[in-house]
Amino acid sequence: MRLATHVLAGMLCCSTAVLAAAHLPSAPRVPYEPGEILVAMAPGASLAQAPDGSARAGSVALAATLARFGLGHATVLSAETATGQGEIVRLKSALAGFDPVAAAAAMRALPGVVGASPNVHLQLNLVPTDPYLPYQWHLGTSAAAIHAQQGWDRQTGSPNVVVAIIDTGVDLTHADLYQNIWTNPGEVDGNGIDDDHDGYADDVHGWDFGDNDNDPDPDPMIDPSYGIDEGWHGTFVAGLAAGVGNNGIGISGVAMNCKIMPLKISDSYGNLLLSSAVSAIAYAAAHHVAALNMSFGTTDPTAQYIFQPAVTAATAAGVVCVASAGNSGTDTPQYPAACDSVIAVASTNDANVRSSWSNWGWYVDMAAPGEGMWSTIARNYQYDDYSLAAFEQWWGFDGMHAYMENDGTSFAAPLVTGAVGLMRSQFPTLTAKQVLKFIVAAGEVKAYDDPIGPKLDLDHTLISPLAVGPDDGVAGALAFAAPQPNPAVARTTLRFTLPQAGRARLSLYDASGRRVAVLADGAQGAGTHALAWDLRDEAGRTVSPGLYFAHLETPAGSRTQRVVVMP
Repeated sequence: MRLATHVLAGMLCCSTAVLAAAHLPSAPRVPYEPGEILVAMAPGASLAQAPDGSARAGSVALAATLARFGLGHATVLSAETATGQGEIVRLKSALAGFDPVAAAAAMRALPGVVGASPNVHLQLNLVPTDPYLPYQWHLGTSAAAIHAQQGWDRQTGSPNVVVAIIDTGVDLTHADLYQNIWTNPGEVDGNGIDDDHDGYADDVHGWDFGDNDNDPDPDPMIDPSYGIDEGWHGTFVAGLAAGVGNNGIGISGVAMNCKIMPLKISDSYGNLLLSSAVSAIAYAAAHHVAALNMSFGTTDPTAQYIFQPAVTAATAAGVVCVASAGNSGTDTPQYPAACDSVIAVASTNDANVRSSWSNWGWYVDMAAPGEGMWSTIARNYQYDDYSLAAFEQWWGFDGMHAYMENDGTSFAAPLVTGAVGLMRSQFPTLTAKQVLKFIVAAGEVKAYDDPIGPKLDLDHTLISPLAVGPDDGVAGALAFAAPQPNPAVARTTLRFTLPQAGRARLSLYDASGRRVAVLADGAQGAGTHALAWDLRDEAGRTVSPGLYFAHLETPAGSRTQRVVVMP
């Protein structure tokens, strides 16, 4: 999890002590959980967890690699699915000097292994900053807001639609959340039995994957760099996504009538592990939630080998995956945001510009407000005096009511997650991939200083998604993939698949409907075709920044994709 990235500008008062931010305690964290790696296997591949927890290999090469690195213990984190996703397994080694990077690399070289990674420590994506104004500007009527009030005229959410919050836990009794907390219909509370056979006993309101129990309420979690408690993070995210609306108190979430599934992945030591995250993703997929929110990540590229199969399985189960893009102010990819089939969300502010600390780049799909956000904080446990002083001095906590302000792409992502909840309430027959494509396509196009995609527009998101066609990649069907990269700066590539040979015409139009370029017009063979657009019109001139439409016409039908051109 990524914690604060900005040094606090000023002094924090705690009782009679005055502490300079530069002198706050610092304790480095190891990047990986010692002695562990995670392995994603192909379906039917030969790695098993024996009844005694030992690892069993079905091939000579796999057995030799396990022995070489002392990987003798196995735990299945995500079971093989009917949609063709293999198991994700945690392997543990007792060898002194065990090198998780080398072990993961060796595993990736083996047949039957889809990916492998050290058990990466993840970071929250939040940025503490100046005091808040006591209202939710992102839900207002300014140009910088998300057009929530117009959207709510169309849909406020169905209690049959569930959004999962994979985070530091959610305060189950918060006055602005408890009415929307998900209850597992297949579980009997307190009988110690796994009634619904999902692998977890008494998981009535979700699960704590960090401490492996059925209580997803938050615990204290001290940021090692600043010494401030951040256990409230998941509750803050939940409030933005689906806090109760129209109840006369506090704040309103985007999906004010949808249900919240709390999935805690932080442990009692403040760690957030890759293994806990993928277990939570698998749980959300098994319970077929509408969307899941991941306001955390890592820039360690090996994590993609584990995140990607977990996300792919969740998407196949009908889950829309949303993740924060990161707060380092660079285009360095963060995972899981940079995985395929994840909506990666950047942050904007009330001036309708990119937040200076928000990540940007090819992997970012869209933007949403994430600066000066006002939401719920956990009060199920007592904060320490130092943290309370920080809350009051910097983030507007009044010492009584469980609300305050904070910044980060962590808090932009749940606005999109809430929007997905509303969209799936409005259009329940759409697949996860169709929702993912349309919510980005329906966004408000603006030329930001760096590419972060269109900004969330809740009103447009809830208008009939006429531009959404069948899922890409369906056997025997015409498919037109999303442009890559999108937004485009110098060029973008458009890929389409023809079920049979025939004439295909691929044209580009501007937002007014004027044709600007034709990339293909003639006979094309069956199969996949990739055409590059250099962002020039038919006269060879570079087109202006803005929204363009790529329109594909074939005997098998027509498809349209949106392309955002950045300066």
